[in-house]
Amino acid sequence: MDDDTDDDPDDDRRLIAQLLAGDDGAIVEVRGWVVGAVGRYRGRLAGDAEDLEQEVLLDLVESLADGRFRGQSRLATYVHSYARFKCIDRLRALGRRDMVELDDEAFTAEGPSPLEELTQREGVELAQRVVATLPGDCRRLWEMIADGLSYREMSAATGLAEGTLRVRVHRCRQQALAIRAQLLGQSTGQDRAP
Repeated sequence: MDDDTDDDPDDDRRLIAQLLAGDDGAIVEVRGWVVGAVGRYRGRLAGDAEDLEQEVLLDLVESLADGRFRGQSRLATYVHSYARFKCIDRLRALGRRDMVELDDEAFTAEGPSPLEELTQREGVELAQRVVATLPGDCRRLWEMIADGLSYREMSAATGLAEGTLRVRVHRCRQQALAIRAQLLGQSTGQDRAP
């Protein structure tokens, strides 16, 4: 055997025996190797790094006590590899997220969104302003339509022919659209669709 103590397998056996016996010097030396191996993963492990160092050290002692170290490499290499694989396993576990199945119903709103409510409220306010600006004849026609009267029923109530009522309702609609456009600050050009 080589006299160089760094390459002597007997040194590894002695260190393992001391570690298993609870020798403070052996524990400090092996812990240093574990800390060095975990150190390169410390940023990604965050708060789990110190817990993992302790876990690796305990598992390593158990592995050595069970005789799983076969001496095919240096003990320091075995400790670094052991710690590295534990870090990788922990990172994989941290990367996994428990998935919760959600029904499609979870994404449907029970009512209108705040934006839809605001838009609806603004639309109602605009319609009220338009109707308030319309001449009285138009407002009366719109009220009858809102009450659900047919042109025949409106004709009986007003004494006007159905055709005449249709023309007046159409003119009132055109006036309402023009008032609406004016209130919104839009142009009332001929190119606008009714």
